[in-house]
Amino acid sequence: MTATVFLIGATGHVGEALLDELAPDHAAGRLIIKMGTRSPHGRAMAAARGFVAVDFDLDRPETFEAALRGADTVFLLRPYTLRQLMHGKLVTDAARRAGVTTIVDISAFGRPDTPWPIIGWNFLVEAYIERSGIGYTHLRPNYFMDNILVQLNPVTHTLFNRLRAPVSWIAAADIAAVAAAVLRDPGAHAGKTYPLASEAASPDEIAAMLTEITGHQHEVIIPAAETMLERLRAQGREPEYAQALVDYVDAVARGEVQEAADVFDTVALVAGRPAIRFKDFLRQKLQT
Repeated sequence: MTATVFLIGATGHVGEALLDELAPDHAAGRLIIKMGTRSPHGRAMAAARGFVAVDFDLDRPETFEAALRGADTVFLLRPYTLRQLMHGKLVTDAARRAGVTTIVDISAFGRPDTPWPIIGWNFLVEAYIERSGIGYTHLRPNYFMDNILVQLNPVTHTLFNRLRAPVSWIAAADIAAVAAAVLRDPGAHAGKTYPLASEAASPDEIAAMLTEITGHQHEVIIPAAETMLERLRAQGREPEYAQALVDYVDAVARGEVQEAADVFDTVALVAGRPAIRFKDFLRQKLQT
């Protein structure tokens, strides 16, 4: 019997790459892919790949159970706000009632006893999923390579980033490749927690890569904390969440988060291919 996968949060960098990964499985009848969406853009993305679009709004939990009914596996990518705590809980509750057998969730990377709320909030959702009795696989990405493109000003050739020390990075396409491998065979990955971080680099090292690729000298500009807070709030982050993120970034910059530059071979082990190198990622994104 063909398994049904329900995707939540599949319209961002990771989500779009995951749709591409799973489209052949859906077309071949190996999986039935349903995509929860509340926007015309999301419905168009689902239709373009032949997926089933289902009306789904994380701010309307009374609709969750009906939407999830019939799904075997749920992929859960929560929005990066404080609301993710209740989103994670309520989706898990509805999934249990709907008979879902596995949740594959996107979490965050950090050591188990992390003191930083921006990481710990994700671990609380993980713990609730585990407590529910539903099968699970946690994916814990560190810094997203894709976010560098948002921080880059291509006109002034400047990179806005408060970090100084190296941290580890992962491409959204690699997160999607690992997620797809898990969704194809959730039983083989049941109860696993996969760290996702393939290459360590500092902002200065990334600026040097950009200089080499583009031929234009790039430099790093460290924005003031208040500037970063204003940007985060403008993106819809609650003040408490924005402050927690800035506090964590500054702790990393001071060298207080020792695991921040850890790297792993998860992509090769789970997805069966090498992880994307940062320079190759930048070259592909900037030269296409």
